[in-house]
Formats: sequence, structure tokens, C-alpha cells
Amino acid sequence: MGHEARQGRRTLLVGFAGALLGVLVTASVLGGENVRRQTAEASDIAYVPLERMTLPIMGASGPQGYVVVAFTLEVPRTRRAWVRDRVPEVRHAVNTAAWQSSLVAENADRLDIEAMRAALLVAARSALGASNVRQVRILTAVPV
Repeated sequence: MGHEARQGRRTLLVGFAGALLGVLVTASVLGGENVRRQTAEASDIAYVPLERMTLPIMGASGPQGYVVVAFTLEVPRTRRAWVRDRVPEVRHAVNTAAWQSSLVAENADRLDIEAMRAALLVAARSALGASNVRQVRILTAVPV
């Protein structure tokens, strides 16, 4: 192989390495901006855990069974202490909603976690206001 061929391959490899480095730098700059934006959004979020609750699985004729649920409220960081002080109000709203409707399941054999989460969110927002509860995160849901 001649000197010119080796020089051409070297130039090609250096060019390829430079292009790859450019892509990596661009990705890290753009990715870093995305991470900074997500971190700023996440820094406005706080979580207020609720102790486990035993809720009825209601049927047409009354309770068909029970489920033990542990969940946390996703709230604005500035409202965390305010929400924490009102956890008993949330627990009361959840208990009331559970006994007045089919909060967690159509039958005791199958839990509908998404329906449960939505019902918990409605109950929490009714107690604290929609702007004070962003989301409900179910940690555990165990039928008993």
C-alpha cells in the first residue's frame, strides 16, 4: 500500500472521528438542556405520602371485599406543607368516595388500578382543590 493510500485513510478516519465528536458534543449540549429543563420542572414537584388505607370493594349488595392501598400525592412544592397538614381531610374524602361508589373494582377478583388511581385523584382534589393535587401515585394495592 502506498503512502498516498495510507494518508487518504488517515484523513478519512480523522474526518470520521471529527464528525462523530461533533455529533456527541451536539447531543450532550442538547441533551443537557433537556435534562436541565426536566430537572427544573421536577423541582417544582413534591410528594406527600398517605399511610395505608383499607378500602371496600363495593358491589351491588355492599362490600364484596377489601383492598389495602398505599399512595402518595404529587403536589406543587410550595404547597407541600399545606397538603401535609390536610392529609386527614384527604383520607376522609377517600373513605367517603369508597363507600359511596365502586371505587376500586367491579368484583373482588380483579382490581382496576387505573380506575382506582382516578377515583383517588378525584377524592383528593375534592378535599384539597384541583390546583393542589397534580397526580396520585399508587404504591401498593393488595386485596385482603
